[in-house]
Amino acid sequence: MAAGEKTEYIITAVGGPGDEAGGNFSFVAKLLGPPLTEGKVIPTNGRSPTGIFRVNVTAPSTPQDMILRVNVTSTSAAGVSERVTKEVPIKVLTPIVITATVKNEAEMAVKGIPVVFYADGARVFETVINLDPRTSKTLVYNWTDPEMRLGEHIITVTIDPGNEFVKLDTGGTTYTKVIYLGKESYGLTNALLVGIILLSFFLIYLVHRRPRRRRMK
Repeated sequence: MAAGEKTEYIITAVGGPGDEAGGNFSFVAKLLGPPLTEGKVIPTNGRSPTGIFRVNVTAPSTPQDMILRVNVTSTSAAGVSERVTKEVPIKVLTPIVITATVKNEAEMAVKGIPVVFYADGARVFETVINLDPRTSKTLVYNWTDPEMRLGEHIITVTIDPGNEFVKLDTGGTTYTKVIYLGKESYGLTNALLVGIILLSFFLIYLVHRRPRRRRMK
């Protein structure tokens, strides 16, 4: 998780007496680790006949390791119960913040435009956006990777892979940026990046492309 980020976790419990007619499941959740004055889990407990629970975990504002401990109890209608404990390790990291600002310069609205973020060739985020005429929208993604290495990383934003609506200021639908993380020099005066790296992709224009006219035979 990114520092300060809120993430939803889905707890699914099956089996035991709770699977019988009239049975139910209950849970108690808690965060463990260093003094977690900022980290929290909401709700901390609940009951459900389906065994499916949703909790929101908010990470502390500083990088650290913590554990989400969940105790689940499966109980029959007669009161017979079984209990199991599951611990999920969570690594809180300082994220690389990728932002893409998309602007519709057309006089008509556009809908259903796919946007995909890639980091070092891996798809890390995708969404669909709608834009009214002459409006813009900024997309933000916190890229966290426990295996992230120092050195060069390639960030790519692809808009409208089907090439139906979008035209970038570069003439394509993909924008790529090379960033450098760490203290090693790569021949660039700005190679040293510390903390959060903010990437801004500007001047992305949306244009409506009319279907090609078919020739009359």
